[in-house]
Amino acid sequence: MGDRRWTRAGPRGRDPLAGCAGHAGPADVGQPVLGGGGVSPAGRRAGRSRSNTSARPTVCPYRLRTLCALFIIVIGGFGYRLADLQLTPDQALAEPISRTLRTEDLSAQRGSIVDRLGRPLAYSRPAPTIVADPRLISTEQVPYVVGQLASLLDTDPEVMARRLTSDSRFVYLARQVDPEIGDAVMVLGLPGVWSYEEPRREHPNGDCTGLSLMGRVDIDHLGISGLEAIHDETLTGTPGTRAVEVSADRSATIVGGQQVLEPAIPGEDVATTLDRDIQFKAQELIEVTVEQFDADLGMAIVTRIDDGSVLAAVGAVVDEETGLVRCTSNNLPFTHTFEPGSTMKIVSVAAALESGAVDLYTRIDVPAEKPYPVDGGRVFHVRDTGRYEDRVYTTPEILIRSSNVGSSTLAEVAGPDAVWDLMHGFGFGSVSGVDFPGESTGILEPFLSTVALPTASYGQGVSVTAAQVVESFNTVANGGVRLPLSLTSSELGTKTSERVISEQTSDLLMDMMQGVVEHENGTGPNAAVRGYTVSGKTSTAWQPCEGGVAYQCGEDDPDGRDHHYTSGFAGIISNDQGPQFSVYVMIDNPKGTKFGNEVAAPAFAEIAAYTARQLQIPQVASGVTTTAVRAETAVTTTTTTLAPEYQDG
Repeated sequence: MGDRRWTRAGPRGRDPLAGCAGHAGPADVGQPVLGGGGVSPAGRRAGRSRSNTSARPTVCPYRLRTLCALFIIVIGGFGYRLADLQLTPDQALAEPISRTLRTEDLSAQRGSIVDRLGRPLAYSRPAPTIVADPRLISTEQVPYVVGQLASLLDTDPEVMARRLTSDSRFVYLARQVDPEIGDAVMVLGLPGVWSYEEPRREHPNGDCTGLSLMGRVDIDHLGISGLEAIHDETLTGTPGTRAVEVSADRSATIVGGQQVLEPAIPGEDVATTLDRDIQFKAQELIEVTVEQFDADLGMAIVTRIDDGSVLAAVGAVVDEETGLVRCTSNNLPFTHTFEPGSTMKIVSVAAALESGAVDLYTRIDVPAEKPYPVDGGRVFHVRDTGRYEDRVYTTPEILIRSSNVGSSTLAEVAGPDAVWDLMHGFGFGSVSGVDFPGESTGILEPFLSTVALPTASYGQGVSVTAAQVVESFNTVANGGVRLPLSLTSSELGTKTSERVISEQTSDLLMDMMQGVVEHENGTGPNAAVRGYTVSGKTSTAWQPCEGGVAYQCGEDDPDGRDHHYTSGFAGIISNDQGPQFSVYVMIDNPKGTKFGNEVAAPAFAEIAAYTARQLQIPQVASGVTTTAVRAETAVTTTTTTLAPEYQDG
């Protein structure tokens, strides 16, 4: 039969393409080959024909559908996992990311406090704050870090070590340091230590204005005293937040890795009535005067007459430990109380004039001393300084010569109720319109004893502030109308004025006070300012003694004196257009001399002359032939020493 060779259908006799359309199946490939291993030409042609047919592409819908289904399942699984990670991220995967992101508060820019011309008195600028993550600093590294930073940041090493070994992830090492210190810290490249910027308050007019008047902000930039506290709501903005990308050890911020999440809203500026230059000059002159007379403290306040705006309010004290003159943390013109002395005599004279019982030409008997009975059969004597004989004075002379006896007589003519009401009307016994933090009302009690009225008539037995004194003089200068003081521009024109005395009485008092400076018997010639009319009043007042009995300090006083004095001068500067501004200077416990004309009046004249120049107030057309005082000079004005008869009492 010849040889037969069979072809196999597949490895196991099955066709892998079985069931697919267009495939002939095993019947076509399993046929026997006849003839001694050969094939006829016709057979070869037929075979080629069959081979060409079976080599064409075949379509298998079942397998294709299966592959597509598997592909969709795989892609769907990946999509589900991706969505799962986005919505509920794996904590193990998210932790490394969160460790390189830090959310920080974005401080709002605090508004500035500016003077009447818009010049800054208090403003904020960025300052580095140094912080650390204790968990990134090993126990072995702590001593090294402390050694590098403690002295640089002026921090106790033990305190810093405790902070760096705490369990916290964030501790402050120093806040709001100088930029050069912040740079020096970052140059060290210490592990777990970095810095960021916080706002720091700056005072271009010096710390004296900053501490006593502008006030302070706390470490979080919120106002806690002075104008910063009064207007904190206006000055404070709204903080924002930002995300910051940092290095793995959190020691450095990645450049470009910051994103503001919520922007901060800056605070608003507060415009004051202050004049930066007048404030600075007045502070300088008060410090010089305190040092010159070895006093305990001094103060000055400058205001405009027409609107009650405060142009300057300064103070200085002597440090008990160092003996050096320094600034005060509270503003003395608003917070420090004292017995005013003879500046209060304008109230006694005004009360008598308002009563109608006296006028300019009334002649009043003024004895050398005037007795008042007190409890226990004792007698209190009112006297004038340096005068030992009886006199007869007109009403103006009582004020010009500063007669205590004459002032007490005028107060009795007016009556205790009229005097007490008028003192309240002038503003004594109540705070000024400024409402400054810590402002004192002083002490003004009813006149119950036999000596209360006569002593109050010349400013003893009552307690006042410098702000109250200058406000009372403003009332006289303003035609008898009291206008409360203002420290901010927004307050101007919003406060209620009140008539206290008649315009006629006001005019008479202005003329009398001009005589205090210009009359040959006046007690304040050293207060004169060239080119302007000065109407004012000197004062030399006893103060209660610490450890003594009332005003009697005792012979053990280290300076050999029996009394503690204050020296003052309050005055109004006018030109042809009328009163322009007022100045009050008070020096506490001066040494060597005590009288207001010698101690306070020269400083008054310097401050007044400088203020007139700064405000560009025209001089009087007729000129004034009084003592020359230049605004730019220091307190070197030649003073006039009066005979004891004319010294202020």
